[in-house]
Amino acid sequence: MIGNMSKILGQLQDLQQQLKDLTVEGVAGDGLAKVIMNGQQNILAVRFDPDRVTAVAPEVLGQMLAEAYNQAQVESKARAREQVTKVTGLDLANLPGIF
Repeated sequence: MIGNMSKILGQLQDLQQQLKDLTVEGVAGDGLAKVIMNGQQNILAVRFDPDRVTAVAPEVLGQMLAEAYNQAQVESKARAREQVTKVTGLDLANLPGIF
């Protein structure tokens, strides 16, 4: 039992690192706004197309940023769920609120 617990803890630590290293990108405005996020749903970067950003009203830019963030978050959660399933063998897709 203790040997299994040690193995499980090691797998969970590996999983945490994998999620930290995993990156996804949310894009809005046909590439004008981008949000890069990791598998732990931490924002790593926000980028704007410098050639087009000045032509967009601030409120529209804010909407694009929110759209890019939401897209990145959905993708990040899906990829994290895949990693958890791969490592644990448990399908957590039907458990609301986990991912």
